[in-house]
Amino acid sequence: MLSGDRRDPFLYTGFMYKILLMGPQGSGKGTQAERLSADLGIPAFGMGQLIREEITRGSKHGKNLERIIMRGDLISDTEAADLLKRRLSSQDTQHGYILDGYPRNIEQYNAFDFDQPTHVLVIDIPREESLRRLSGRLTCDGCNKIGIMSRTLQPGDPCGCGGVWRQRKDDEPSAINNRLTIYEEETAPVIARYEKDGLVHHVDGVGDPGQVSERIRGAL
Repeated sequence: MLSGDRRDPFLYTGFMYKILLMGPQGSGKGTQAERLSADLGIPAFGMGQLIREEITRGSKHGKNLERIIMRGDLISDTEAADLLKRRLSSQDTQHGYILDGYPRNIEQYNAFDFDQPTHVLVIDIPREESLRRLSGRLTCDGCNKIGIMSRTLQPGDPCGCGGVWRQRKDDEPSAINNRLTIYEEETAPVIARYEKDGLVHHVDGVGDPGQVSERIRGAL
């Protein structure tokens, strides 16, 4: 490895990691995706990020996605798969990638037929823990960074990027419970499919991010 390389020598062995990072809302997928990305030297992204980037790019496809979202609709599973296929053709994914929270349902699983993951990491936390974490979650309206409400961080506080920390409406208890039920009904069957292929590694997501990272290292 080159001098100044921040990749983790414990994990970085030249193996091409194609990781799907899954788990219920509040399990810390985004945080662990960022850590793994730094450790392995490969990009991490989720479908929401890909959609935002395509819209920002101002492409014909991006403008179409923006119209769909402005109507309050969801993009189709086929459109999502096409967007992902283009992203995986980029140069920076040729040595691996980390995909956060996709596929979410069997339809997306079936559409994701153009690549095969090497690992499916499932971060498990109890429903009560999801509710506790998400009810105190804040999101920056500028950079989409996630924070936890505390004495030093409250809704309306400025973020370093210039945005403002806000509590999302879908982080209210009833909305959280609904999302967790959807995960159990729609995403659990996807995980079961990957388990049949021997790709799934369950990781206990309770504890601080550093502890969870160590468990992920052990799984890999």
